[in-house]
Amino acid sequence: MAKNIASVLEIGSSKISILIGSEGTNHTFVIYGKSDVDYSGFSNSEFFEEEKLDDVIGKAIENVELATKLAVKELTVGVPAEFCVSHTKKVNVTFVSRRKLTKDLVQEIYESAFEEIPDYTLVGIQPIYNILDDGKRLIRIKNEKTSKITAFLNIIYIKTSFIKMFNQKLSNLGIVKVNYVCSALTEALYLLCQDELVTNAMLIDIGYLTTSVAVAKGGGLINLISFSLGGGHIMGDLSECLNLNVREAEELKRQIVLSLKPSANDFYEIQSLGKTKQIFTKLANEIVSDRLDMFCACINTCLKESQSDEYMPIYLTGGGISYMKGAKDFLSKKIGHNVGLISPPLAEFNKPHLSSLISLLAYALKDKTKNNYGIVAKDLK
Repeated sequence: MAKNIASVLEIGSSKISILIGSEGTNHTFVIYGKSDVDYSGFSNSEFFEEEKLDDVIGKAIENVELATKLAVKELTVGVPAEFCVSHTKKVNVTFVSRRKLTKDLVQEIYESAFEEIPDYTLVGIQPIYNILDDGKRLIRIKNEKTSKITAFLNIIYIKTSFIKMFNQKLSNLGIVKVNYVCSALTEALYLLCQDELVTNAMLIDIGYLTTSVAVAKGGGLINLISFSLGGGHIMGDLSECLNLNVREAEELKRQIVLSLKPSANDFYEIQSLGKTKQIFTKLANEIVSDRLDMFCACINTCLKESQSDEYMPIYLTGGGISYMKGAKDFLSKKIGHNVGLISPPLAEFNKPHLSSLISLLAYALKDKTKNNYGIVAKDLK
């Protein structure tokens, strides 16, 4: 079995997931086990049933350990954007003479950008890019010589209360080492950046109860917002407005085609108590469209904050609305930019709802310090 094995914990808004894997050939992964456990989720940076998290996480760990015969002692935890703050900062350093930018020197320069934020803990500083005295722009620095450096940095913090809570819960479950990372960052690095992202790109991850909108460039994020809206809210609207139970609303949501221009007599059909129930297409589509308008308003806020003369590709991922026919085109029309669908570039995992989990595994398996990519906080107590 491969030596470089990573275990990751994804905190979704409807389920907790554990994945154990290693690097495969040609940028693929070898997956040893995966466990998903449903739970009540979170909203507005608060868990609905915090007291049940121990059991949920414990069950996820137990399931994956039984399936793989591997003991989970270390975890990389993907933290939802609602619990994160992302800042950018420019640091200028000039030397008396040309100096070699060693790993320790670069780390010292990056750490000088740190500023304390009440109630938040620093978990990572990564370069968006660095500019040297010859004008060369680099993300990774490998012992280059220069008389000055301008570092454009992305600094990410996570709520201290979140870290303390999960440190305690994971310690109780036998986890001895934890690395916290912003999930939006891992998705951007894996799905968008790969080796280098020259221009701005936006990634919209819509989940069950929450959405993150991240603008990435180079090796980090230049903007990050989140809001408590997701595919579950669409299902809730259909349930409430059409007097449907949860199963019926979910069945209807899967049938929605927003690109239709229905007549007054068109309808969707769902099964209810062994009978076929007809739902007018126009009414159902209007209910979904009204909720998606709320998503678009929040996305437009991030667009305005990230104004750039550069062309900015925009991508949709996550399981909230990615599978809804016509949703991507609806977003494109409302925000005035073409929106593409993106997911992990691997045949077996090429599904939007797996973007966050696979990106987290890719991040955990990559040795950041070897590449001088940035600073990552580990073993937080």
